[in-house]
Amino acid sequence: MPRYLLHHQHESAECGPAFAAWKGFDSPLRRHVTFGSCLLGGHSIWWTVEAATEDDALDLLPSFVAQRTTLTPVAEVAIP
Repeated sequence: MPRYLLHHQHESAECGPAFAAWKGFDSPLRRHVTFGSCLLGGHSIWWTVEAATEDDALDLLPSFVAQRTTLTPVAEVAIP
């Protein structure tokens, strides 16, 4: 199954709405730890997900979050 890196960005004033968007949204990403930079002033969040298509990957996010998210296909690589 394809793997994607989801990179969500929002403005500092949008932190509240970005996190509130998850309330009541059914997703396997909820209630799991991921990487984010909001507490450090960067206002980005990243997820690595497996999904059949790019649209399926974005469907894992609430609309407010998905609209501000870019997607990059990724694969594991061995670093020599």
